[in-house]
Amino acid sequence: MLTRRKFLGSAAAGAAMMLRTTTSSAREMAGTQRLFVGTSSQTEFTGHGEGIFVTSFRDGRLGSPRLLAKVTSPSFLAVPQAGHPLFAVLGGDDGASRAASYAISQGHDVATTTLTPIDTASSGGGGGCHVSASPDGRCVFVSNYGGGSVASFHADSSGKLTQASVIRFPPTEHGPVQDRQEGSHVHSAMVSPDGAFVLVNDFGLDRIHVFGLDRATAKLTPHRPDHWLSEPGSGPRHLVFHPNGRWIYCICELNSTVVQLQWNATHGVLTPKSVAKTLPDGVDAAKARGCEMVFSKDMRFLYASNRRASESFAVFAVDASTGALTKIQNKPNPGLEARHIAVDPSGRWFLVANQFSGDVTVFALDMATGHIGEPVSKIEVSGASCLLFA
Repeated sequence: MLTRRKFLGSAAAGAAMMLRTTTSSAREMAGTQRLFVGTSSQTEFTGHGEGIFVTSFRDGRLGSPRLLAKVTSPSFLAVPQAGHPLFAVLGGDDGASRAASYAISQGHDVATTTLTPIDTASSGGGGGCHVSASPDGRCVFVSNYGGGSVASFHADSSGKLTQASVIRFPPTEHGPVQDRQEGSHVHSAMVSPDGAFVLVNDFGLDRIHVFGLDRATAKLTPHRPDHWLSEPGSGPRHLVFHPNGRWIYCICELNSTVVQLQWNATHGVLTPKSVAKTLPDGVDAAKARGCEMVFSKDMRFLYASNRRASESFAVFAVDASTGALTKIQNKPNPGLEARHIAVDPSGRWFLVANQFSGDVTVFALDMATGHIGEPVSKIEVSGASCLLFA
């Protein structure tokens, strides 16, 4: 695309988890959830997103979407914790990308929800495709796919952004897939659970770069070793941390695999442990694109989305002792280009943002087996690219 977590200590981790759990439980008891939808405005692809939308979600049913912020390509969204601002990565007609922050209105009534702009700041590159934040919301990271760079920002208590670092990777380096890896393409950046490191997935260079993070300023410093090298031509795209802080799962777009890595939080080192294929048997990985991952609520299952040659989802059982993945299902996706996937706070529903078919679709989940069931509802959102319950 040319335009798109150990906490500070066990006490802090427990407090943060308690807050999130309490918030989610309260909303589940209330019955209706609030779902934000980010969109892509890329004119070269099918569909043209208008901005950031909000919709209601209850018992698998989606309400009518409502446009909250009319902006260009808010393709990825993040809210660190309840009560924090919403952060977005924005595109631009000039190709430049920006980080943006918005205040979310108090209360969770979808009908009265508003987003009030707080700040925007240049990301120092083009093709912004991902935004993330530290658990305390004070450090924000934007990945520039087209610009081959990552930017970090300090966010004050009001959500105002101050650029701390822009790291650009060598333009002379490239991967083996000539039409996709002609240079660095940063696809995501995630802070480690303890907040000490930032891991940057470089699709173009087949690397996960590792940086030290100054949590007070959001400044990034190259770590030693400074990267983990994936299989040549694999295209590492996104990663997720298991809550135990030891296991990382990286989805690789170009060979449609999920790599399990061991994370050494003391030394900031990644060690590969196992690899699992996301595609159904017989599908040519060269013609498919692995995309996104999300855990089930109880962390026993990992879901991954496939695009292009196989519009489908892969379901993996996670071994509780080793973290190894065993594929238990491939489920067809009736939509096109599953850009993002999510599991609702109750754990009963699986949602997908289909960018090319322009919809958000909900599937039932079997919480005992992890299997994805049949679609139960759908709404149209042109260019849908990110789903965020907040």
